[in-house]
Amino acid sequence: MRVFGHRGSPGFPRFGENTLTSFRKALDAGAAGIELDVRRCGDGTIVVIHDATIDRTTNGAGTVSGLSYAQLSRFDAGHGDSIPRLSEVLDDVGPRGITNIELKEFGMATDVARLIVERKLEDRVIVSAFDGPDNAADSNAEWLELEQFGSLPTALLCKKSTLERIGCEGLIDAVHQHGANSIHAAANCVTSELLDLSQRHGIPVRVWTINNPS
Repeated sequence: MRVFGHRGSPGFPRFGENTLTSFRKALDAGAAGIELDVRRCGDGTIVVIHDATIDRTTNGAGTVSGLSYAQLSRFDAGHGDSIPRLSEVLDDVGPRGITNIELKEFGMATDVARLIVERKLEDRVIVSAFDGPDNAADSNAEWLELEQFGSLPTALLCKKSTLERIGCEGLIDAVHQHGANSIHAAANCVTSELLDLSQRHGIPVRVWTINNPS
């Protein structure tokens, strides 16, 4: 079994997620890798943050897309850390384990891939994404983004509503269609049918989020 630090190791209460301190803490504790989320801020810099706003995870307020990196870096994202750039995280912890980069927005593939390749981290990174909103006409938009990563390992993120919409067979078909290497499934999606199908097709399944050892 391989354990990944989801947004690092934020602790309880959840504060200091997606920060360099959190990522280092997870790896120091023995995690095989970390999971993080990326967005563009107002000046185009790719930053590591889950939400579209900074209200929940920092001592500031506002939208990520409405603030430059210089502005974002003034806020405390936990234990004195600022919101990091993806480049900083890859430089700091990229060589130490596997980094699962979750795309939270469309249109970042070229820049994310460049940051990975420049650092020769192709064998230490997984790029993952959800599909779009269930009611969207182009609900596969984010999955389509994964096709632009070429030979880099990619994964389809799957939540319960996605599985209810397309079924286990449909999810396997989507993996093949988009050239992904694995499925990252919410715990409530993991059924014997999904595991049997994925094993039959040689597709790894990684489950999120697990906080209880049993």
